[in-house]
Amino acid sequence: MISSGHMPPGAEQLVDLQGDEDFSELSAKLAREIVVRQLTVPAIIFLESIKPLSFLGNQLLIFANPVVSLVVSSWNYYKFVRMIEERENVEKLIIAIEEENAREAARKRDLKAARRKDRTGIFGRFRSGRHNTVEKKEVDGGGQQGDHQDTGD
Repeated sequence: MISSGHMPPGAEQLVDLQGDEDFSELSAKLAREIVVRQLTVPAIIFLESIKPLSFLGNQLLIFANPVVSLVVSSWNYYKFVRMIEERENVEKLIIAIEEENAREAARKRDLKAARRKDRTGIFGRFRSGRHNTVEKKEVDGGGQQGDHQDTGD
């Protein structure tokens, strides 16, 4: 539902005037961008803090529309403004960010484990136990070990 009453030309196809609009695609896209930029914690803190004021934030964004639309794509901006109008959508965005962050963390963990498995070099050899480079010295019959011991004579 558009709160401002103003609708740009051609927006009738993009807007569900009954209020049954699905914002899951926009939430997923925003969550991906937030996680890629590593802004998960600040974004969640910000969204949690503005959740009670989401309708006022919506009205502020509508007021700032002429200036913001110079920088941001207007269709995505209108959809975002409609999305944050309701608190439930803000909560869904927070959940989408948390889920995307969990997927990214699992992906990084799997990638790190794969790299660790394929690791070679001197330290990789010690960890894997495949190449035992420690040599054992032979012990001579007198209880002396190699040439480094004093014979005591």
